Amino acid sequence: MAESFPKDMFEDLKKQVPKTRVGFVQHFLPRIEESLASGHSVKDVWEYARGHGFNVSYYDFCRYLRQVRVRVRKARTRSSARAKPQSAEKTAELGQSTSPESVQHDPFANLRRAEAERTVFNYRGTRDLEELVYGKRKHNQEE
Repeated sequence: MAESFPKDMFEDLKKQVPKTRVGFVQHFLPRIEESLASGHSVKDVWEYARGHGFNVSYYDFCRYLRQVRVRVRKARTRSSARAKPQSAEKTAELGQSTSPESVQHDPFANLRRAEAERTVFNYRGTRDLEELVYGKRKHNQEE
């Protein structure tokens, strides 16, 4: 059954602007992002789109833009999660194994990375609270 349909069946449909408002924003998202990156404001982009027949309020345009951006971000995170792991050669060079048993999750990795990258002074006290607050030393320490 699939053999009877031409391969370029939906090519002309892809070139048409979608009928829904969210679809319109999604269709033109790359151009909208380029305009924003070049220094135009969201309001400038909305006014331009409105001048060319996209009649929605500024509030709705911002809402549609936010909705499409969230969809794109979710799709990117899903696709990056499904991305292929490192090739066998690279893992062999690093001395790592690709088996699930060898991969361990470190819940404090982000904290360790943030500590290492910290540029401000951070004093980590090493003295005992009893000594600092009450002036009492433990019996096993020398005076």
